[in-house]
Amino acid sequence: MLAGDGLLRWPGHEQRVQYRMSVGFDSVVSGIHIAPPEAEVLRRPSRHQDLYLHTPEGRRIALNVDPNGHVSPDGPLQRSLDGQDWWLDSTPWLPFETPDRVTLSMRRGPVQIFESHANNDAAEASYANWKALVENAEIRPPFGRPLQLTQTITKKASAI
Repeated sequence: MLAGDGLLRWPGHEQRVQYRMSVGFDSVVSGIHIAPPEAEVLRRPSRHQDLYLHTPEGRRIALNVDPNGHVSPDGPLQRSLDGQDWWLDSTPWLPFETPDRVTLSMRRGPVQIFESHANNDAAEASYANWKALVENAEIRPPFGRPLQLTQTITKKASAI
């Protein structure tokens, strides 16, 4: 599962949204959920062009809004290092690391969830929303060792 804060773009407009996207090991997106408040464009069913979700890691996915209002992918994930050139993403289930962002990696049963954040504090704040749902979590900086959040929370509690 890929999750985080993204940018929903369509001609002449854009809106910040929170999203969750289930991606299988075969690179197929099986579900996309955009959290409320929904963008007005998502309330218009049967949209099939010029609607994109941009993720903080430099990924982009074209979206469809089905007649029943569900959001689905319109083609494969794409990614770019510099925001200029886009190409097909052959491994969308792996977090795409950038030097100025950290990855919050969590496990819930057989599902791994990755979120991209600007810093450790933002990742820890996001983890607070997931804490009751996940078994373990860690913050992965672009360089260096991961920080286990379950140990961090235990250390903070014992210091009090």
